[in-house]
Amino acid sequence: EKFLEAAGLQREQCYKTAAGQRSDQGRKEQNEDCLGFFHPEGNLLATKGAAAVIADGVSTAEAGGEAARYCVQEFLSDYFDTPDIWTVSKSAQKVLTAINRLLYTRSHEYLSTSRGHICTLSVLVIKSKTAHLFHIGDSRIYLIRNNELELLTTDHTTHLNRKDSCLARAMGMD
Repeated sequence: EKFLEAAGLQREQCYKTAAGQRSDQGRKEQNEDCLGFFHPEGNLLATKGAAAVIADGVSTAEAGGEAARYCVQEFLSDYFDTPDIWTVSKSAQKVLTAINRLLYTRSHEYLSTSRGHICTLSVLVIKSKTAHLFHIGDSRIYLIRNNELELLTTDHTTHLNRKDSCLARAMGMD
């Protein structure tokens, strides 16, 4: 209540969040997904918002699961440490660029192209009444409204033929 008063807000102007997380390995032998959610309190909520992140390690990359865990942990840690005066977009882009550079560098420590620290990544930051989406790869973001799904992202894939495709973009890939 004191925070609302100091910020000049009414309780009705605030939002509540609830998060549930579930990941399914699908056809893969091992689940290399990593999920995270952070809802800060006080001023940090007002300046940065709340964030949900999912990363899926690329199964053909030896360290895909490690890359996914790194992306989620580092985004949730570093994003909330960016300067308060930065916009959501600037904060997220700076953090994602740093994470990508590190994964790319780690990937190129391997001699084999089948190895590497590569994963897909989707991020949702809710600040005030705005949802900010950041997405690379084929981990999709949907909006559920009135029991209907609306796809909000476009997969970053290249079609090889009528039935096969491969990732064109991913964290750590380029």
